[in-house]
Amino acid sequence: HQEWREEGWSLECPPCSNDIVWESMIKTLRSKDKFSSLTLLERCLVTSSLFGDTLEWNLWQVLAYYLDQSSPLCSAFDIIQDNTSFLKYQTKRLSVQDACRCTYSHRKHCIHRYILLGHTDKPVQLLLEVGNESENFYLDCLKSSLIASVSDSEVAQSTIKLVATNLIANEHLMEGCELLCLIKKALDACRYMQNFHKFDESVWLAKVTLKSHDYSEVLKHFIDMLLAKGQKQKAILLSVSLMMFDKAAEILLSCRLVMVAALLVDACIEADRWPESDSATATMHETYVQYAKYLVSLDNVTAALYYCERGGDQGRTLAEELLLCAR
Repeated sequence: HQEWREEGWSLECPPCSNDIVWESMIKTLRSKDKFSSLTLLERCLVTSSLFGDTLEWNLWQVLAYYLDQSSPLCSAFDIIQDNTSFLKYQTKRLSVQDACRCTYSHRKHCIHRYILLGHTDKPVQLLLEVGNESENFYLDCLKSSLIASVSDSEVAQSTIKLVATNLIANEHLMEGCELLCLIKKALDACRYMQNFHKFDESVWLAKVTLKSHDYSEVLKHFIDMLLAKGQKQKAILLSVSLMMFDKAAEILLSCRLVMVAALLVDACIEADRWPESDSATATMHETYVQYAKYLVSLDNVTAALYYCERGGDQGRTLAEELLLCAR
């Protein structure tokens, strides 16, 4: 990543005679001049893969998907996936869990998930499977009747919402949230879950039910919680998944991953996807200035001056100081 060099790109790797795969990859890239023809993001992926840098590789994988969506993220990325892929995977997973259930608690879990997903026929069917010898027979029959009889009338909606609120206030959070989902109040359910610190459940529900604006609201609160707990890597990936590239850069700077932050900004600019707000511009300038200072610490003044030029007023001030010191 040497944009200040006029002669173009180069790939310099030390020999590693004991690793056949490593030598083969380097030879292929060099012989076909592939590395110089790659985009910045593709070079980041190759480099992080060669050096086994899991943190950066995950970041570049997620960024590559949300910049061009050329290849879907695998299910291992979980809530980092786009909502459509996540919903598809969770629906398939629930079907497997339903087919393999063998206890009442398993059935209860499946019923809960189906209701959150907005299904009604399947949870009614599962509730009516309970035999009359079960201690939950009466309650499950009542619950199945309630689910089957939910209507769109204003009276029914307001009554169910009142009952749901009372349940939540009296330590029956999940039961109350189920009722809210039955009347299409999933956003309210997510907010209640977050108020009671059920963040994982709230994010799961948001991803499978909410539209873009409401979903972003829930995820932003979740990111704030992750940062408060020091889980910055996950917060970075989630920020990228929300297209909040400037937020991701800010978190990287707070982790002192200045070079990674600069690469992120450059990759987004190259793809013409960097946000055009004043705050995003300020973050971009701050990133370049911090990267320039990092390069100065490595005695790479030429590169530092290049990034100073892209760092706004603060960058120009730093460049003047560097030129004075060089005289």
